[in-house]
Amino acid sequence: MQEVQGISPQMVYAVWRRHADVWVRTWRTNLLPPLVEPILYLLGFGFGVGAYINEMGGVSYVEYIAPSILAISMMFGAFFEATYSAFVRMYYQKTWQAIAATPASASDVLVAELLWATTKSVTNATLMTTAILSVGYIVNQPLISMQGAILMPIVAIPIGLMFAGMGLILTSYTPSIDWFNIPFFLFVNPMFILAGTFFPLSEFPPVAQNIAMCLPLTHAAIVTRTLAYGDGIENLIFSITYITIMTVVMTYLGVKLCLRRIVT
Repeated sequence: MQEVQGISPQMVYAVWRRHADVWVRTWRTNLLPPLVEPILYLLGFGFGVGAYINEMGGVSYVEYIAPSILAISMMFGAFFEATYSAFVRMYYQKTWQAIAATPASASDVLVAELLWATTKSVTNATLMTTAILSVGYIVNQPLISMQGAILMPIVAIPIGLMFAGMGLILTSYTPSIDWFNIPFFLFVNPMFILAGTFFPLSEFPPVAQNIAMCLPLTHAAIVTRTLAYGDGIENLIFSITYITIMTVVMTYLGVKLCLRRIVT
């Protein structure tokens, strides 16, 4: 296995800037899908299903799922970028290998991938927070606190890094782009049900609750929901510790394992 090389902040920024420039040129196709889908979840589940539910977790149903949708958008922004998009750059476009042949090292390329995926997570969080605030204003029902809205792009950084690292680990082993269907259908999609995003964990059987507490989206949703309600962080120690450890481990392994796909 290749060792992680020295990292140059200047080279990392140059690679990150390259991805940003590409995104700016194609922003129309890159911006709408990750923004429209969560809004549909909010409107369909929050107001549709919410019409038949008086309250959940002490708040209205739409207020309950709004922070969860923020966590989901953070996850997808980073995870999708570090899997499908990263694989295209690595395997089809050979962008990783081409950049690694310049003064930028392979480690610079992969760290920039992590940062770019995290940027997508922060972007999604910012846009979705704005959309949720707007919907709340239109229906005259605040869905998240203003303090929580300000903090959402900030918490998207560690959450995005965590999912970006997980995505790079999968990319390091993926033989073909079709293979990503497996982790998406067997890991990502089940988290929608088991991570307490649409229903409280307390409603699940004990076994399911224990499984849920092992899932990264569970802790991301706990953090976003607590901040959205303006509650203190004293009950977030476990989730913050979980996210911190997972972020460090996943990002390190993601870079280390993906080096094999660049340097052979």
